[in-house]
Amino acid sequence: MECREEMGKIVFPVFYHVDPSHVRNQKGSYGEAFAYHERNGFGHQTQRWRAALREVGILSGWHVHDW
Repeated sequence: MECREEMGKIVFPVFYHVDPSHVRNQKGSYGEAFAYHERNGFGHQTQRWRAALREVGILSGWHVHDW
């Protein structure tokens, strides 16, 4: 996402066996993983990750279930 913002690059997200709304809203395993990392001292870093994944979850991309 930094390349998209700073250099105007195009981003094509591929959602492989995950619902884009889970990425966007950090539900399910995404929410659990972020909670784990925040408890273990990566709070500032996870805020950047969360923001980037929220943006990615909004973009149009490929939603792949059985590929």
